[in-house]
Amino acid sequence: MTTSGGGWTGAVLYAVVIVLATVLASTRIGEVRLTRPPRTAVVLWLLIAVPSLLQIVVPAVLDALERDPTQIRDHQWWRIVTSVAVQDGGLAGTVVNLLVLAWVAPLAVRVWGGARAVLLFVASQIIFGLFTAFLFPSPGAGNSGATLALAASLAGLVVMQSKEWRALAASGGIVVAGVLLVVVDDAHGLAVLTGALLGAALATVSPPPGDPPDRVRAL
Repeated sequence: MTTSGGGWTGAVLYAVVIVLATVLASTRIGEVRLTRPPRTAVVLWLLIAVPSLLQIVVPAVLDALERDPTQIRDHQWWRIVTSVAVQDGGLAGTVVNLLVLAWVAPLAVRVWGGARAVLLFVASQIIFGLFTAFLFPSPGAGNSGATLALAASLAGLVVMQSKEWRALAASGGIVVAGVLLVVVDDAHGLAVLTGALLGAALATVSPPPGDPPDRVRAL
């Protein structure tokens, strides 16, 4: 199983997850519009963006932080977490990953609240890092797995809290996209499914406060 993506099929399925997550977010926060993002989302984005952009001019940053199964087994366990803050997809991959995170993070913070959103992001990265370090060993780096998991967590939340068929259908679409990614041998499918499960678990033990608003709120 690879973490480098399933070509155009993978890209389409990633887009499906993000679009459906946006639809689900709108059922909680109202119409999604671009405006000032929540502070927690900005801080999270900067924590990923600064080292990711720095590695472009200082490649040693990538070498020091990337996921390397051999070095992880040699007690450099922190690479499971730090690999989220650097990118292995070159300049284009870096830009795409940061842009997607800039969209998903504010949505997740608006829906979950800052602390829950960060918890989901970090927990997803740890689980995805363990998968790709031990279960399906592959070197690499990037925030795409944690970002897709954070987006997919909204599916878990909606399944636990909503009976509205369109929202449940969108949640099911995210899960199906995750399964299809696994079928095409893309490890990001594991991230999507992990995010959905974590979202359902968190919605059970510590649901975000409030019900979907009757009035429109801006992203």
